[in-house]
Amino acid sequence: MTTNDDYRKLISRIYSKLGKKKKEIADILLNNPDSILERNANDLAKHCGCDQATVIRFAQQLGYNGYANLKLAIARELGTPWQNYESKTKADSKFNIVRSRLLQLHTETLKKTLDNAKEEIFIELAEKISVSKKVMICGSGTSNLASEDLNVKLMRQGINTICFADPQMWKTFLGYLDENDVLILFSHSGETPEILELARTVRPKGIYLTVVTGFEGSPLAGLSDCLLLTECCGERSIRLGAMTSRTSQSIIVDLITICLSIRDKRQSWDFLEKSYEFTK
Repeated sequence: MTTNDDYRKLISRIYSKLGKKKKEIADILLNNPDSILERNANDLAKHCGCDQATVIRFAQQLGYNGYANLKLAIARELGTPWQNYESKTKADSKFNIVRSRLLQLHTETLKKTLDNAKEEIFIELAEKISVSKKVMICGSGTSNLASEDLNVKLMRQGINTICFADPQMWKTFLGYLDENDVLILFSHSGETPEILELARTVRPKGIYLTVVTGFEGSPLAGLSDCLLLTECCGERSIRLGAMTSRTSQSIIVDLITICLSIRDKRQSWDFLEKSYEFTK
């Protein structure tokens, strides 16, 4: 069963009948609903001192299929996808507000991402890529755009790359890699199942694992040999689509590209000339 009723009204109807732990969950939903959107069921359960099943049963008691549907209902009532792009005053046009906020959020994202970037990490990665036999690059969903972008830029510098959008192809070509190769994984959340599976599979093989993610404490980050952190100012888990997180991944791609090319300018120029040979 699903419901289109305001989740706050649903809570008020059953609040008096709830047990202590479920009342704690209800109080968070009523007083700090934004915090729910960035928590999974397990995180919320730990915060309230109960088990995950209690959180899921609470959502179902309200009439939702599960916790994910409850989060969507909260996002709908809060207008989450548009919160960053609307003003409470009418002093400016809606379009001008959107333009200004986009500029601000993307600028902040770029600055924070570049501030996080450590020179020694990118130099080491450039060295690993330059001496590797193969570099495999994977990303799922929107993160695949960054992986494809990096793939093209590495190919233009003469790097032997493997890059597919299909996770089944990842599994097929993973066997081609060994300890002389590099695997670069893109996942904003650091929890993408197919990307995590890939990372766990390569750990015993000694392949140099580079992870590009927005969460240092994520499961994927914990598996990495080289961790490149991104930022995403103003972007929520429930959103219209990847925006600032995509911008952050793009600047990481560009940093890798430039650091690699600077390492051997003569070789980079030779391949650059070849890439333009038939495009004149």
